[in-house]
Amino acid sequence: MEQSENVKKVIEILYDEVLGRSKEAKSKTHSDYRMTWVYSKSSDQLFPTATMEGVEEVENVYRIKGRVYEIINITESENVVMVEVIESYPDPETQEVYRTPLILVLEFEDGKIKRGRHYCDPNISYLHLTKEQTGPVYDGRNPIIVIKE
Repeated sequence: MEQSENVKKVIEILYDEVLGRSKEAKSKTHSDYRMTWVYSKSSDQLFPTATMEGVEEVENVYRIKGRVYEIINITESENVVMVEVIESYPDPETQEVYRTPLILVLEFEDGKIKRGRHYCDPNISYLHLTKEQTGPVYDGRNPIIVIKE
């Protein structure tokens, strides 16, 4: 299946994240980039957001070793790409793997990612789910793309 430039860019930025390439990822985002997590981080912080402003801020996301993205579905309209994905990464202290089903909605402007929304259940994000536990959610289908080191 032929991939659009926007879909290619989404896959590339997920690879950048997995490989810790923060500068390469930043080059794929619009100067006005903002990611919003669509949940409550705490009782006083609804819909936390992040930008690509400081290298320090970007490095916090891109320094997780062992991250894997399993893309289940990917679809797009003219300037929006939506990705259904399972994100996995080891707990740095215990090495138990967090496995979180989530949806990313990424909006493009001028060929770069400008806005993103990250939808997941934060309660599930802190569980150490197995492939067997998440498998029924996707009717046992395998991912169409696996992004890992």
